[in-house]
Formats: sequence, structure tokens, C-alpha cells
Amino acid sequence: MSRLFLLRFTDKPDSLAIRKQHMTAHVAWLDSHAEAVIVAGTMRVAETDPPLAAIWIVRAESSEAVLAMSDSDPFWVNGLRATREVFLYRAHSAIPVLNAD
Repeated sequence: MSRLFLLRFTDKPDSLAIRKQHMTAHVAWLDSHAEAVIVAGTMRVAETDPPLAAIWIVRAESSEAVLAMSDSDPFWVNGLRATREVFLYRAHSAIPVLNAD
């Protein structure tokens, strides 16, 4: 049975060049994993600041499956990410796309 997970990444300091270099491949990777990665986006302190982190909401069988899938993301492969953490995630029932099986 699939469940929802929140995957939180932090980026390595001063890694904006890596992000820019691999953005096209990363977006293509996300598109190819759209059934599992329901939401993906960056986190920043202010709108004009470079991203510091990212959060994905992922549908998967286990936290291990989430990590295994993210192993092939170009941002992970090419060293943008410093850390990643997986959490079980429970969406509010008023958000149908997050609760559909």
C-alpha cells in the first residue's frame, strides 16, 4: 500500500552554479517521476534569495523507496544536496489530490 512521505533536502552552501547547471535535467527527472513526486519545490528565506532547501511530497511504499528513487535525481547525483530526510506525511482531507489512491 502506498503512503505519502515528505522528503526534505538541504542544499550545500554556495551551490547555485550546480543548481543552474543541472536544472533542466532535474525538471525532466521530476516530470518522469510525476506519479510518485506529487509536489516538489524550493525553500528560500526571501523571494530574491537563492534556494536553500527543497521539499517533495511523494507517494511510495516506504521511506526506503523514497530514498532509492531520489538517488537518481540529477541534483542528488551531481552534489547539489547536502542532506535529505524522509517523514511520513498526512495531508488534510480537503486536499483530494494528496489523498487519492
